[in-house]
Formats: sequence, structure tokens, C-alpha cells
Amino acid sequence: MLGALLLAGPAPAETLDTSMHWALRDSYDRKADDARQAAAEARVLGGYEAFLPTAAYVVTHRLDSNIRYSPDFTSTPEAPIGIDTVPRRQPEVEAFQLSLPLFDGLRRYHDLESARSAAAAGRELQNDKTQQILYDTASAYLAVLRDRTILRLRRVAIADVAKVAKSVAVKLEVHDATLADSALAESRVTAAIAAHEQAKANLLASELALARLAGPTANPSGLPRIPSALLPRSLDELRDTLLQTNPRLLAARLNADSAASSAKVAYARFSPQLNFVFAHTRQGAVSNYPYKVRDTSAMLQARIPIYDPGEFADVARGHALADQRSFEALDLERTVLTQASTAFVQRTSLIVQTKLAAKRVRRIEDAVLGRKMELRLGSMTIVDLLNTLAELTEANVAKINIEFERDRITYSLASAMNRLRV
Repeated sequence: MLGALLLAGPAPAETLDTSMHWALRDSYDRKADDARQAAAEARVLGGYEAFLPTAAYVVTHRLDSNIRYSPDFTSTPEAPIGIDTVPRRQPEVEAFQLSLPLFDGLRRYHDLESARSAAAAGRELQNDKTQQILYDTASAYLAVLRDRTILRLRRVAIADVAKVAKSVAVKLEVHDATLADSALAESRVTAAIAAHEQAKANLLASELALARLAGPTANPSGLPRIPSALLPRSLDELRDTLLQTNPRLLAARLNADSAASSAKVAYARFSPQLNFVFAHTRQGAVSNYPYKVRDTSAMLQARIPIYDPGEFADVARGHALADQRSFEALDLERTVLTQASTAFVQRTSLIVQTKLAAKRVRRIEDAVLGRKMELRLGSMTIVDLLNTLAELTEANVAKINIEFERDRITYSLASAMNRLRV
């Protein structure tokens, strides 16, 4: 991918929505999550099917069998010529069997409830995955725009410092500047070139990160509309919204409910079970006479468990897992609320910092103009001008970084509230 990006020409500009659409469509992470959810939905279907009867066609073919009696009463003096109807061998059987569980200690019900809660949790995880992909794409998109702007600033800084260095060289020829001034100006040019190279590397890294999410042709066209209107006005409103809409929190609670239902399944092993059984059976070659037997039966079968190995361990394990999921959900809730609250406070501070950074840039731009005029009048040194130019560049870079962080946090909060859409 790196070689393709380096060799390919400029890609057509595209909006953030286009990049987000591409990321959602081609994300293997999302496709894997969709496959996981398909398995969860299949488990729900299996939970409903558990209430249906089981049907089977059974065929038993006898390989060898010989039943002997002692004494053989069919040949006793009381019945010397009686018909031999006593089974002499195991029968060959063809049977259709249908079994319908009538009561199983609510095992199937709790299994179904567990599956439904797990599937609902999976759907919330799908929402969380979608929000994460959209947020990652937006963050990478903004990072490319930030690094492109910084690269332009570094390029302008090289030009500005180079002008000063050229002016110092001219003055040095007429002995109006010192060798120290010339060396310092050249060192600043070298530093500006090094900063420019670093900016190029940062931009390439950002483009690679965006290409991983939105495809190798992703090319941001301009600053997107930041979803500030989606955010709440206060911390209390933010916390209330997160508790109701955050997909990770909802999924954690539903997973805890699923584990609680699974824990109840183990109690079914202590409960009596009642089944309705219907069978239509044909048996053959069981005795010398008669040759075949047909049996159609409808029966109720009851099973009263006394002891099954591992049943108490299953109950303990189910309750422990349910407690684990419950505690994990509570811990996640605390973590998400703390992280979102911290981000909300940081964003509020960054909004103020952005205004101050813009004001600082305007003041330094005025200072640069003043330094240049004072240099012509001889009341200012080359060092002062170089320092002011360097401060202007760094102030612009700091302003851009603050704006990027403000916008990134905005997308992060909108994602946490499940409000990002394409």
C-alpha cells in the first residue's frame, strides 16, 4: 500500500461522508462483527425451535441374537405342541418417533431469554462498531487535513527564513552584518528544512492511516462540518444521554441479563421433566410366530432427577459468571462516564484555547511586520527577526493542533452517544 501511495498520482478529492461510506462498506472488522451477530441471531432461532417436537425415523438391523430360556416352557409336557410365540432373538425395528417436551423446569424458556438478551447485546455492539469506524475515519480524515496545513506552514517558514538568510548574505558582503548573523540565519534555514521533512513524514503516516480505513484513493477535500450541534450543553445531560444511548453500556447490561438467564438454566436439572411421546413401530423376526408386530403408542414419560454429576458446580459457575458480567457492566459504566466527562471538559477548554491561539497568531503577525520595519531602521537585530518568525510558525502549528484536538473530541463524544451518521 505504501508503494501504491507513493507512486500513484493525486486522487480525486472526496468528502468525509464519502470516506465514511467506504470505511463502513469495506471494513473487515465490521464484517467479522456482522458474522458474530449472525451466530447470535441463529442462537435465538434455535431457542424458539427448542419448543417444537423432535421427530426421527429409527432403523435397527439385527446382526446376531439368540435368546435361550431355562427351562424352555414351550416344550414342556403341558404344551407339547404349543405355538412358539416366545421371543427367541432381538427384533429388527423400523419406527417413527415423535417427542414433545411438556415441562423441563423452564430450561428452554431461560435458554431463549439468554439468547435473546445476547442477540440484543450483539446488535448494540454492532452500533458501537459502526460508531467506532465512523469516529476513526473522521479522526484520520482530520489528521490528514491538519498535517497538510502544517506542511504548508513549514514550507512558508523555509521561504521566510531563506529570505532573511539571503538578506544577511548581502549585508555581509558590504560589512553590514557579522559572520555570527550569517551562521545563525543558515542554521535557522537548516532547522526549517528539518521541520519540513518531519511534517512530510507525519503527513504520509496520516495518509496511510486514512487509506487503511477509507481506501487508498481517500483524499480529503476540505474541513467537514463538525457535529457540535449533536453534543449536550452540560455534563449532567451528557451522563444521562450516555446511560441511555451508549452502545457499549447497553451491550454490557444485556450481556449481564443473558448471563443471569443462563444461570437459571442450571436449576432445570433439579426439576422433574415431562414429555409426550408418540411412536409407530414395526418389529420383525422376533420369534417363530408371529413374524411381525406393529405397535402405535402415545405415552407420557416423566423423569424425576435424583443426582447428576456436576449439577451443583453448574449452578455455582452460572451464578459466578452472572456476577462477573454484572460487575463488568458497572465498571464499564463508570469508565465510560469518566472518559466522556473528561473529554467534555477538555473540549470546553480547547474552545477557549482556540480563540486565544488565533489571537496570539494575529499579534505575532503584527510583530513580524514591526520587526521587519525596525530591522530596516537598524533598531532591531537579525536574531530578533529570526526568533519572531520562528515563534509565528510555532504559534500557527499550535493553533492547528488545538483545532484538530477540539474537533477530534467532538467526534469522539458524538460517537459515544451513538449519534454519528453518514
